[in-house]
Amino acid sequence: MDGGCGSPLHRRPDVADGISEQLSSLSLEGDEEQKNTNKSEKDPRTIARKYQIDLCMKAVEENVIIYLGTGCGKTHIAVLLIYEMGHLIKKPQKNVCIFLAPTVALVQQQAKVITKSVDFKVGAYCGSSTTLRSRCNWEKELEEHEIVHVFLFQVLVMTPQVLLHNLSHCFIKIELIALLIFDECHYAQVESNHPYAEIMKIFYKMDSVKLPRIFGMTASPILGKGGSIDSLEALLRARVYSVQDKDELEQFVTSPKVNVYYYGSTENGYSCTHSMFIRKLEEIKNQSMSTLRMSTLDQNILRITKKSLQKKHSDLVFCLQNLGLWGALQASYIASKGDHCGSTEMVEDERSCRDHYFCNKYLQQAASVLASDCAGDGMQANISGVDVLKEPFFSKKLLRLIGILSNFRLQPSMKCIIFVNRIVIARSLTYILQNLKFLSSWKCGFLVGIHSGLVSRKNTDVILEKFRSGELNLLVATKVGEEGLDIQTCCLVIRFDLPETVASFIQSRGRARMPQSEYAFLVDRGNPRELDLIEHFKKDEDRMNEEISSRKSHVTPTDFEERTYKVDSTGATISTVSSIALLHHYCSKLPHDEYFKPKPEFFYYDDADGVVCNIILPANAPIHQIVSAPQLSTELSKRDACLKACKELHEVGALTDYLLPDQDDKYDEMTQDLSDSDSCDDEDSRAELHEMLVPAALRGPWKKVGHSTYFSSYYVKFSPNPKDRMYRQFGLFVKEPLPQEAGNMQLDLCLARGRMVTTKFIPSGVAIFNEDEVASAEKFQQMCLNIILDRSKFIPEYFSLEENDVHEANTSTFYLTLPIVQHDDDKISVDWMLVNRCLSSPIFRHRDNVVDDEIPQPNSRLHLSNGGKDARDIVNSLVYVPCKDTFFFISDICHEKNGYSLYDESKTHAEHYINVFDIHLAHPDQPLLKAKQLFILDNLLRKKKLSEKWREKEEHFVELPPEICQLKIIGFSKDIGSSLSLLPSIMCRLESFLVAIELRERLFFSFPEAAEVTADRILEALTTERCCEHFSLERLEVLGDAFLKFAVGRHLFLEHDALDEGQLTRKRSNTVNNNNLHKLATRNNLQVYIRDQSLEPSQFFTLGHPCPVTCKKETEKDIHFRCPDKIKGANTDLRCNKGHHWLQKKVIADVVEALIGAFIVDSGFKAATAFLNWVGIQVDFSPSQIHDIRSASAAFLPLADQIDVNAIENMLGYKFYQKGLLIQAFIHPSFNNHLGGCYQRLEFLGDAVLDYLITSYLYSVYPNLKPGQLTDLRSASVNNISFAAVAGRWSLHKFILCDSSPLLEAMTEYLNSIRTSTSAKGHIEELTCPKVLGDVVESYVGALFLDTGFDLNCVWKVVLSLLDPVVTLSKLQFNPLRDLRELCQFHNWELQLSSVRKDGKFLVEAKVDEKTVSATARATNASGKIAKKVAARQVFECLKAQGYRSKSKSLEEVIRKCEKREAKLIGYDETSSSSLESVKSGKVNIQESPRIDCDVKLYPLSEASTSKYDIVSRPLRQTSYRHTASELHVTQIIHNNGFNVESPASQLNIDSEVDQQGTGSICNGMARSCLYEMCAANCWKPPIFECCNETGPSHSKQFIYKIVLDIEEMPDETFEFYGEPRTRKKDAAENAAQGAIWFLKCQGYSWDQKLNKGKAKQTN
Repeated sequence: MDGGCGSPLHRRPDVADGISEQLSSLSLEGDEEQKNTNKSEKDPRTIARKYQIDLCMKAVEENVIIYLGTGCGKTHIAVLLIYEMGHLIKKPQKNVCIFLAPTVALVQQQAKVITKSVDFKVGAYCGSSTTLRSRCNWEKELEEHEIVHVFLFQVLVMTPQVLLHNLSHCFIKIELIALLIFDECHYAQVESNHPYAEIMKIFYKMDSVKLPRIFGMTASPILGKGGSIDSLEALLRARVYSVQDKDELEQFVTSPKVNVYYYGSTENGYSCTHSMFIRKLEEIKNQSMSTLRMSTLDQNILRITKKSLQKKHSDLVFCLQNLGLWGALQASYIASKGDHCGSTEMVEDERSCRDHYFCNKYLQQAASVLASDCAGDGMQANISGVDVLKEPFFSKKLLRLIGILSNFRLQPSMKCIIFVNRIVIARSLTYILQNLKFLSSWKCGFLVGIHSGLVSRKNTDVILEKFRSGELNLLVATKVGEEGLDIQTCCLVIRFDLPETVASFIQSRGRARMPQSEYAFLVDRGNPRELDLIEHFKKDEDRMNEEISSRKSHVTPTDFEERTYKVDSTGATISTVSSIALLHHYCSKLPHDEYFKPKPEFFYYDDADGVVCNIILPANAPIHQIVSAPQLSTELSKRDACLKACKELHEVGALTDYLLPDQDDKYDEMTQDLSDSDSCDDEDSRAELHEMLVPAALRGPWKKVGHSTYFSSYYVKFSPNPKDRMYRQFGLFVKEPLPQEAGNMQLDLCLARGRMVTTKFIPSGVAIFNEDEVASAEKFQQMCLNIILDRSKFIPEYFSLEENDVHEANTSTFYLTLPIVQHDDDKISVDWMLVNRCLSSPIFRHRDNVVDDEIPQPNSRLHLSNGGKDARDIVNSLVYVPCKDTFFFISDICHEKNGYSLYDESKTHAEHYINVFDIHLAHPDQPLLKAKQLFILDNLLRKKKLSEKWREKEEHFVELPPEICQLKIIGFSKDIGSSLSLLPSIMCRLESFLVAIELRERLFFSFPEAAEVTADRILEALTTERCCEHFSLERLEVLGDAFLKFAVGRHLFLEHDALDEGQLTRKRSNTVNNNNLHKLATRNNLQVYIRDQSLEPSQFFTLGHPCPVTCKKETEKDIHFRCPDKIKGANTDLRCNKGHHWLQKKVIADVVEALIGAFIVDSGFKAATAFLNWVGIQVDFSPSQIHDIRSASAAFLPLADQIDVNAIENMLGYKFYQKGLLIQAFIHPSFNNHLGGCYQRLEFLGDAVLDYLITSYLYSVYPNLKPGQLTDLRSASVNNISFAAVAGRWSLHKFILCDSSPLLEAMTEYLNSIRTSTSAKGHIEELTCPKVLGDVVESYVGALFLDTGFDLNCVWKVVLSLLDPVVTLSKLQFNPLRDLRELCQFHNWELQLSSVRKDGKFLVEAKVDEKTVSATARATNASGKIAKKVAARQVFECLKAQGYRSKSKSLEEVIRKCEKREAKLIGYDETSSSSLESVKSGKVNIQESPRIDCDVKLYPLSEASTSKYDIVSRPLRQTSYRHTASELHVTQIIHNNGFNVESPASQLNIDSEVDQQGTGSICNGMARSCLYEMCAANCWKPPIFECCNETGPSHSKQFIYKIVLDIEEMPDETFEFYGEPRTRKKDAAENAAQGAIWFLKCQGYSWDQKLNKGKAKQTN
C-alpha cells in the first residue's frame, strides 16, 4: 500500500491558512464560512509529513504530478488534497471527487485508505459493478451519495475504464468532477491508448466552462519506450514535482542494495540435451497437428485448437530453456490438470472436447518423454527426493536462484519476492521451490493476475494475507506484484527475469524497503545486453530525477486533436480507440447461443495509399461489412473502421443515443415518456388506490319539473326455475332512460341447490310521481334496504324514516326499486297501496302520535308481544321474535294449532318455550303463526358449482306462538322479501353493465371500429376473478396477450429493419410488459371501469342506504390503509363514499389485454388494432414495408444451391414467391457467408405469429377450459421443445445451414433421443434441446407470413398441417414442477428446492419432508430449468406411488374429458398486403394464385411415420461462390521437392475482383493478405516473398516472384510457388500468392477471405 506516513507532524498555521486561502477562491459564496464552522473528526494532517504538506500545497494551486518512490506516501498526499478541497464537493454543489486506480485490487485498497483517513462517503466501482451499466443506475448512484450531513462528501474510487465508459456514454459529465486523481499516472502518455490518455485527450478540453483539478502520482514518470515527462505533463496538463530534499525522504524510506548474480552463459545456444528435448517436443507437436487436421472438419475449431496447441508447446519449450527438464515436466502437469487457460470460450460453449483432447494428448506425450528422462540417470521420480541438482534437469539460471535462496540467512520476519515475466514460469518455479527439501524454510506461493483465469480475486487476497501473516514468506510473482497490490515490505527482491521498462525496474525495487534489503538480478554471464539493460535503467532513473529537479518550463495546456463521433442530443462521445471496445461489446450483445458467439472479424490488406481494414460483422448484425480508409498502420486502419462501424450502427438505430446497445440503456425511446417512476415495483407498490366509476345513468339525484318528477320505468320480471317460489313484482325507476342494452338486460341469478331465477328488464315507459309519492317511494326503499342490510334498526319499538336524509352526499347511486302492478297494456304502476300500508306500520309512528282507534273484535285479534293486533295486519307482515333475535315473515295463521299442540314428539310448544327460553305462554290457546325466517342476503352473482344438481326445494316454515312476536311492518310479505333478496345482485350487475356500455361508447367516439363489440364482452374484459362471477377477463386476456405480442412484434419487425432479434424482443417486451400497459391504462383512465370486487351485502350502498365512510383526499390513505401482505387477499377493502378500491398494477395491465381480446372476438383485428392505437401502442404498418423486406430477401438467392428449396416446399405444401425468404429461414448465424443475415429476425416474427395462431386454436377448440388451464396448455404448446419435435418430425434440421460441427452433432443426438424417448415413453423436455430446432420452425412461419403478404388465413392452413403433433396435443409434455407444487399446496406440504452450480452444471435437489411423508430426488443438467423438472418429476411420481393425489384433476386429464370444437382462426379480418399491392399497381395477374397453395394437405398424426426422425448427418459444406467477374486465365508452376504441379487457370479465382486493366492481379492485394492470414490461422511461419527473376529491357521489365512456405503438418517438405511475369512487382507477388492459395485449397486448407474460414491476422 502506497500510503506510508511517518511520525506525527502537524501543519503550521500559516500553511493551513495558505491552503484555505487558495481554496476559497474556488468555492462558492458561503462555503468558506461553513468550512470554518465545521471540523471533521478525522484529520489527515495530524500524521502528515512535511514534504507531504508542501506537495499538497502545490496541488491546491495547480495541476500537479507527484513523483515519489514506492512507500513514500503518495496516497496520503492525495488524501490531504481531498480533505482540503472537500468544500467544493459538498452540498449544495453536486460535484464529486474521482480517484482513479488502474486495477481492481488497487481500487478496493485505495477506497479503504480514504475511508479510514477522512469522514467522506466513499464508493468503489470497477468492472464487476454489473448493476451500474446504465445512465439511470448511475444517476441513482450519484443521488444516493448526496450528503446527509455537512461532514459527508462524495469520493468515487474507480478504475479508469469505468470513468471512461461513463464519460463516453454521458453517464457522468466532466463538469461534475471537482478533483480528478490519477494513481500510477505514468500510464497517461500522449501516444498511449490507455484509458488515462483517452480520458484526458477526449474529455479534458480547455474551452470547457469548468474542469476538474488534476492530481497525478507515480513512482516512475516514464513508463517505457516512447514515454517521456513532457508527454506526461502535456497530457495531464500538469507539472511534475518531487521532494527536493532527499535527506528528508531517507528518514522514512530506505533504498535497497542492488546486486547482480551471474549464471552460466546460454548465449551460444543450449546444450545438446536441451536441443534434443526441444526436437522431441517438436515431433510430438507436429504429430498432434497432423492428427488434428485429419480428424477435424470445422475450420473454426481447427484454428482455435491449433493455436491452443501451439501455445502449450511454446510454454513447454520456454520452461525447458529457463527452468530445465523439471520445470518443463511440471509445466506439462500443470497445463493438463484442467486449467485450460489457453482454451477459448467458443470451444467451451460449443461443448467440444477437441481442444482439450488434443492439447492433453500432446501434454501427456510430452510429460511421458520428460518424466522418463527425469526418472532416469539416477534421478528420483519425485522432485522432493532430489539431492543433487544438475543440468539438464535444472537450468543454470534456476540453479543460481536456488543457490541465492539457500545461502541467504533466513530471519524471523524475512520475506522475499521473485519476479518473473510469464505465468507458466511462475507456477512451475513455485512448485519446484515448494518441493525442494533443502529449501523447506521458504514457504512459497505464486501471485498472478486474475485476468489469467487461474486465480480469483478472493484467492489473491488469501495469498497476500498469508504473506502478511508470515504463513508464506516467498512469492513468485508476475508484473501484477510490481504495483497496486498491498504487499508486505520485503528484505529480498529477485528479478528472475529482467524488467522490461524503467518503470518496472523502479516499482519492483520499491518492494524491497526493509533496512538492509537487497534487490537482486539474475544475469546471463555471456549476454552483455542484459547487464547493459540494468545499467540503462539506472541511467534512465538518474536522468529522470535530474530532469525533474532542474525542470523550469511549464507545459502550455493544449487540446489534442482526436477523431471522435459525438451524438449532439446527448453528448455521448467515442474515439477511434474506444470504438474498438464498443464494437466488441455491441457484438457480444447480439443474440447468441452455445454454438455461435458473435464477434467482429478484422481483415487487412495493402492499398496504394496505406493499409485498409475490412470488418466483417456477425450475420445477425444490421451491417455486414465496414471498410476503413487507407491508413499508415494496421492499428490505425482498425480504429478508423471501428469508429465508422459504430457511427453507422448508431445511425441505423442499433446503438442508442448514448452509444450503447439498447439493453445497456434503460431509457428505451418507446417507453421513455412513460417513465414517471421506477419500473421495478417493490411489494408495497404493486397495488394502487383507485376510484370506481359510477355510471352516469345512476349518478346524481333526479330533478323535479314543477310539482312532478319524471322517471323512466322498467318492469323487472322474475322467472324462477323451478317455479317453487313466489316473487313480488317490482319495477326499477331511474331519472333517465337506460341504454337499450341495459334496458333489456337479462340475468341469471344462481340460488342454493342449483336453483335459478332469470331476471329481465322490460322498458315500461315514463312514470310520473308527485312530491308525496317521491317521498313515500324513497322511504319505502330506505325501509326495504334497512330490512335486508341492517335489520337491527327495527328491533326498537320505534324507527323514524324522517330522521335520515336520503339525499346526503354519501349516496353515489340514485334509483328506486318499488313494488308494482302490471296492467294489460304492458304498462306498470307503483303499488302505492302496498307502499303506504307498509309505511303506516306502528314502528314508524312515535308512541305519542299513536291514536288508539282499536275496536274490540275478539275473533280477529291476536295478542302479540307488543299488544293486540288485527289478524289481517299480522298475515303477510314482518315480525320480530326477541327470544330468538330473529325476524320472520308471517304467511298465514294456523287455526288448527295452538300452544298445546306438539312441538315435536316429546313436548308441546308451551313446554318447549318454558324449557328453552323460560317463557310461560300467557295465551296458549291462541292459534300459531306460520312463519318463514327473514333471509340472509347473499351474492347471487357468484359462479355456480357444477356439482350442484338442479332440484326443487320446499320452503321451510316454522310455527310461532303469537305472543312471542312483535309486529314490525304490516304488509311486508315473504314474496316481497324474496324479490328484495334478488335486487342487490341485479343492481350490482346493472351498474357494472352500464359502466361497460359507457366505456364502449367512449371508445366508439374515439374510433368507429368499436361499434361491433358488445357490452357483454366489454364487461367480461373488465371483470376480474375476484368478483367470483361465472365469467372473468382471463380467457380474453390470454387471447389479447397473444394478439398484442403478434401486433407489436409485426410492427417492430417492419419498423426497425436494422435491429436484431434480441433488440426487437426487448423493444417488444418494453411495450407489452405489465408496467407499460399499466401506465397506458391509467393515462387513459381505464382503471375506473374495472370491476374487481364481488358483491358484499354488508357494503351494498345506494339511495336509502348511504355509505357511512366519508373519504377525502387528505384522509383517504388513513381510511384505506392496507398491509402489503393483504394485497392478494380476499375482498376486505373498506368501502367509502368515493368508491375507492385497491387494484394491483397487474390487474390493470390484464384488463388492457382482455379488452384487446374482446375486440378480437366480437369484431376482429382491425378493431383490436384501432384500440391499441387509441391506448397508445402503435401497431400500424404499410404494405410498402412488407414489399421492401420481401424484395430484400432476393439477396439470399445465391445460396440456393446450398439448400433444397423444392424439397421443403413440396414437403410442407407451400410454394414460396420470394425464395430468398425460405433460404433465410434456414440460415443459422454461425453460417459464414458473404451476404450477412440469418434466420433470427424471421424467428422473432414467426414466434409472434405462432403464439397467436396456437392461442386462437386452443381458445376456439376448448371453450370450456378454465383460464388457468388455457394458459398452462398454451405454455405447453408454445415452447422450444414442442417446436423442436415438429422440426424433427419434418426433418427440417437437414436443411439448416450452419458452420458448427457441435451444433450438427447436438441436433443429431437430440432427435435420436426423441425417437428413443418416444418409443420408451420418456420425457422429452428433460433432454437438452438445441434451440435452433425450435427456432427454425418459427423462422419458417415468419418467412411464410411475409411471403403471403401477411395473409394469416393461408398461414393458418399451413401451420395446422405443420404443427399437427402440437395442435392434436398428442405429444405435449406438461410441467411436472407445477403438478408437484399443486400437490404440496393441497396437502399443505413445504416443497424445498435447492440449486448448486458446479463444473458448468446445475445440481438441483427437490425435497418434501413432513411427519408422515418424505420424498427426495436430485438431478444434474447443464440447464437449471431441466434439472428442476427432472427432480420435480421424480418426487411427484414417488408421492403418487405412495397414494397421494391432488384434489384437482391434472391438466392432461381435464383435456381428455373436456368438450372440443372446431378450430377457428379468431378475429382475422385484414386484407393481405399482396392483394393490396396488386390492386394499387394494377397488376393483379402478377400475384398468381398457384404460388400460394392454401388448400394444404393435412397430415394427421397417424400418418407421421417414425422414419421422419431418422437422422442424416450432413458434413460442413465447403462453399464455393460463383462470381460474374471474368476468371483469371493464368497457369502457375508449383515446385515441391522437385515435383512440379500445374495449377489450372479455372481454379485461381479466390472470390476477388479481377483487375480490369489486364495486369492479371487481384485488386487491393487480397491474395497476399489471404495467404498471410491463412498461415497465421494455421499457426505456420509467414510466407517468404522473393523476386527471383527479372526479364525484358529496362523500360518494360517483367518480374517473377517466388514464395517459400513451410507447412507444419509436413515438416520434411518445403514448398516453393512461382508466379507468372508481371510488369509490377506487387502484381507479380499477387500472382504467386494466387497459385499458393490454389494449392493449399487442393490440399484441404480451405480459405475464403469473406467467409473467414481459417481466419488470419485476425483481431477479436
